[in-house]
Amino acid sequence: MARRKKDGRRAQGIQAKKGKLYVVISKNVLINGSKVAKRQWIATGLSDIPDNLTKAVDMRRAYLKVGNGVLTADRDISVESYVDLYLARKKRTVADTTFSGYMCRGNRIKEFLGTIKVKSLTTMDVEQFLDSLVIEHKSQARTLKDIKSLLVSIIDQAVKDGLVADNPAKEATVDKALVLKNAKEKNDDDNFFSYKEAQLFLVIVESHALYELFYITLFFGLRREEVLGLRWSCVDLDKKEFRINHTVTKGTSVNRLNSTKTEASARKYPLTEEQVKMFEHLKAKEAGNRALFGSAYHDNEYIFKHEDGSPYYPDYPTKAFGKVIKAHPELPQHVTFHGLRASCVSILVHEGFDVKRIQKWVGHSDINTTLKIYARVREKEAKQEILNGMNGIIHAKIY
Repeated sequence: MARRKKDGRRAQGIQAKKGKLYVVISKNVLINGSKVAKRQWIATGLSDIPDNLTKAVDMRRAYLKVGNGVLTADRDISVESYVDLYLARKKRTVADTTFSGYMCRGNRIKEFLGTIKVKSLTTMDVEQFLDSLVIEHKSQARTLKDIKSLLVSIIDQAVKDGLVADNPAKEATVDKALVLKNAKEKNDDDNFFSYKEAQLFLVIVESHALYELFYITLFFGLRREEVLGLRWSCVDLDKKEFRINHTVTKGTSVNRLNSTKTEASARKYPLTEEQVKMFEHLKAKEAGNRALFGSAYHDNEYIFKHEDGSPYYPDYPTKAFGKVIKAHPELPQHVTFHGLRASCVSILVHEGFDVKRIQKWVGHSDINTTLKIYARVREKEAKQEILNGMNGIIHAKIY
């Protein structure tokens, strides 16, 4: 059996003791009004072997960098506290709507792994966590991938901070058999109206309080945040046009921004005579409500809002649309409010417009998004044409 090496210095600020490597940092502290040099020994958890020396040096470097890219030097910090530190920094670099997704995934991590110390986290802990997401929360493969990806990023930061030498989350695997067993049945139905279904929908909602909002969303293929962000200053009834340059989104809070999702999303549309009359109707209706509510009216520039002037909460049109669909089984039951945007593409494809013009109309930044819907519409229409053709050639017997 090989004799253990003597305790002692292995590199600058790295000491070996009883077969383990330690980071040693000198600090000046005040004792009775005088500065006294104190040495702090920080356990790395690494064995005293040459392969681990570089890791120990990196951990020491991370401790000395606290406050400059490093979240914490507290080696006993819990996963819950460390996730909170990570997310606090992440919030500075992403949009609020994106951050809300990080928050949801972070909360799942904290629920199961929160009490474990970061330095004690194991691959088995992570795998048990992933299994619990499937069993208890019915999480699907994409969700597991997103949550694991966030956890890997968090522990990568812990490696940089010198809290751990390796990332146990990277080695964790997803139980594919368990995921398949609990997989939800995929809905292969198209999530948009055909041109005939869109016409039927508009007839059904003609007397609905949100008819104009539904119509504008469908006709121009707007996103929810775009139609809710329409303001009177963006509409020029004399020139018969309006602009998309403001959005209302829901993240950790409701955000009202003078910006769009992408550069391609900022666009201008012409208006027909009947659409000009529609906006004039909405303006007259708003003036009547302002007079009715008096001082209680919430004055603002938004076009689509409640009678008292208070702006719609982002989920409001989504829920209203869902109720319409549920109340009318003759409409496709799988279409959501966002499906009105894809329905616009569906109608334009049916009418023979080319992909590039459709992309510009709806403001897709990536033409592949337009192509996917284009292909699905063409496939659906081709199958119907084949059905009609075959039905005229091969007849079933009369029952």
